[in-house]
Amino acid sequence: MTSNENTGKQADLLADESTPSESPKDRAGKGTDRKHGKSFVYLGLKECDDALRKIDPHEKRMSIDSFARALGHDAPKGRFLHKLDALQSFTLIERDPESVRLTPLAIDMLYGGSEAAKAKARAQALLAYPEFKKVFVDCPKGQDNQRAHTEDYIRAKLGIVNEVDRFIKLFLESAHFAGLLEGTPNPEAKTFRLRTAPTSIGQAGDNNGSSSVVVDEYSPMPIEEVEACLEAVGLSVYGTRSEVRQRTVGKIKLEVSDGKITVTVDRPVRIVIKTAEALSELQQILASMQEKGLKA
Repeated sequence: MTSNENTGKQADLLADESTPSESPKDRAGKGTDRKHGKSFVYLGLKECDDALRKIDPHEKRMSIDSFARALGHDAPKGRFLHKLDALQSFTLIERDPESVRLTPLAIDMLYGGSEAAKAKARAQALLAYPEFKKVFVDCPKGQDNQRAHTEDYIRAKLGIVNEVDRFIKLFLESAHFAGLLEGTPNPEAKTFRLRTAPTSIGQAGDNNGSSSVVVDEYSPMPIEEVEACLEAVGLSVYGTRSEVRQRTVGKIKLEVSDGKITVTVDRPVRIVIKTAEALSELQQILASMQEKGLKA
């Protein structure tokens, strides 16, 4: 073996065994500070499901050492710790220095009394990971999302600039496993479609098991449509301070007359204007809308 090969192998071992005592928060913080951008989960949701099935379904807990060996690691360090971090990110395990335990959410996901209960738990787990939740909430549902636009969003909004392709791959595979992706994940596809999740779904996480994840029914309006929308309601002047979102579905009216079929879709739009002088600007906003013949 050459000196360079030996050095390379030593570096690989060090990388696999690095910082075993650091918490997930510590490692996440380091990832954010590095020039290549923020780090993200090591496993997708389906891989997490597979890993959790190594834990005894009756005991619903396992020693750290035994769990590491079950996942193919000689010791609880290196990549095994990244896997534990991923399981915690989806709120599927609780851990201490000696053992790991399945959370109520993980138990529902693995052994729920019905397929509907398991599917609900998978969706909850997906949205428990903040980075996946942000992408899911901000992508319109039931329509094509451009992969290139999503990549830009991930870099700009999430701060993830390293391995963006892998992040999208994990997100789409996880969304498919959770039943929130239309079709199957295709790494070559330029677009993808998401399904709407329930507006409020329970999530294990607090001591009472009563916390919830709320999914916004409104999705960002395409940037090329925002200016025209604000102009239509007389609020163009607030463009730089406005967030315009729309619902992907709305009321539908169907009319048949003169040999034609007319489908009218009334889709609500929500405009949020950031202001430090809400009361004083309110009158200006109302006046601008009234000029367009609108009443608030």
